[in-house]
Amino acid sequence: MSNAMYQTWKVVVITPEIPFCGETEQIKRVIGSGVFRLHLRHPKADEQTLRHIIEGLTADERKKIVLHDFYNLVDEYNLGGKHLNGRHPEYTSVCTSRSCHSLDEVAASTGMEYCFLSPIFDSISKCGYASNFSNEVLLKAKEDGIINGNVIALGGITVDKISQVREYGFGGVAILGSAWKDGIAQLDIIKQIVKKIKKE
Repeated sequence: MSNAMYQTWKVVVITPEIPFCGETEQIKRVIGSGVFRLHLRHPKADEQTLRHIIEGLTADERKKIVLHDFYNLVDEYNLGGKHLNGRHPEYTSVCTSRSCHSLDEVAASTGMEYCFLSPIFDSISKCGYASNFSNEVLLKAKEDGIINGNVIALGGITVDKISQVREYGFGGVAILGSAWKDGIAQLDIIKQIVKKIKKE
């Protein structure tokens, strides 16, 4: 793979489902670690909770934030984008990304900056949520152009899986389970993943 393709690789961090004390400060640290985007994903939180988190961020930090709910806040706070998901499968406005759980969904995802495909490996954050894709299926999807630089691998991503993910042709990784522990960002792990992506 060429260096030019390496430079397009993205690291996305997704927040835990439940908001936690000191989250804004943790998000600042994650953004400061060199990630491409941070997905603020709190499906059961109310709008005011998200506002509280966002208002503690600088204008530059807000540009890194993608919301999974309360899309009205994206324009209000000049955030990084909107993410389509199972709760919001369709949206009339322009969206940045979407969640996909099959190759057919990926192939049908047009007009997005990127999409997540999961679970690539057995999930860390969801017990019993096993990988849906064999090695052969993923390599064939790469050959067919379904997996490309606009598709982000999600599910079971750890530092030692980065080289394998590259072989499948993904444009980056999204991390959740390995990025957080008890409401604390695992900055060493996040930085290792960012460093490995830049190094290879």
